[in-house]
Amino acid sequence: MSQTPSAPSDTNQPAKVVLVTRPQHQSAEFIQLLEQQGSCAIAFPCLEIQPLDINEKLAGIFSSLNDVDLLIFISVNAVEHFKRLTALQSIKPETITAAIATIGKATRSAAQGAGFKVSLSPAEGFNSEALLKLPELQQSQISAKSCLIVRGEGGLEQLADTLQHRGARVKYAEVYRRIKPRHDYNVTRQQLSQHWHETDINVITVTSNESLQNLYDMLEAPGRHAMLNTQLIVASQRNYQLAQLLGFQSVKVASSASNQHMLEALNNG
Repeated sequence: MSQTPSAPSDTNQPAKVVLVTRPQHQSAEFIQLLEQQGSCAIAFPCLEIQPLDINEKLAGIFSSLNDVDLLIFISVNAVEHFKRLTALQSIKPETITAAIATIGKATRSAAQGAGFKVSLSPAEGFNSEALLKLPELQQSQISAKSCLIVRGEGGLEQLADTLQHRGARVKYAEVYRRIKPRHDYNVTRQQLSQHWHETDINVITVTSNESLQNLYDMLEAPGRHAMLNTQLIVASQRNYQLAQLLGFQSVKVASSASNQHMLEALNNG
């Protein structure tokens, strides 16, 4: 169970100013935890989740859900938008006969909270590699099985490629898309571009490559240059590699994208 970090013991220590790039609707809890420990959070969403409507492909997938052996949710957004679309088709979570797998604790919690009966979820690890290590997904168990991966448009292919290599039949249900935010909220991209130093930001937190690339693209000089010299905390080696390519000078990798692991990386840095 996650615990709220304690406030810094040195009350004379200046508060960290943290730029939070999570999507607007998913940042509140992380910002609250930051503020509880004495940090100052600036919300600057660098990713927007756009719902997708039911199209012909999705309608066909929903009509044949009973033929699916394994349903895999890769994110909280996948859970939320899959449930939204299946509800429009009068499909209730408890009526789904497929085994249900999730990647990451947050996704498992979201799926269970939405009424899905999760039977496969790694006890350790927060990515597709951890899921693929489960005995139930080895070739002897998954070969010839029908798998449905629920995700956003244009996700990674590793999970599907590996399952197909092990003999599974894999389809995607793409239920949302990730886009660059159309609007700014608490602080604007122009403000950060022109007045970065006045914000006193000393830490940036990013949990996906899409958010990281958008952050880079949304800012212009001189703010972009200042940003590249600000400490960056990312959630995976993939994020780290992109950060290096973009020119960030100080990058730290958290154990996962979870609030707790991002906070641990921030506090131990």
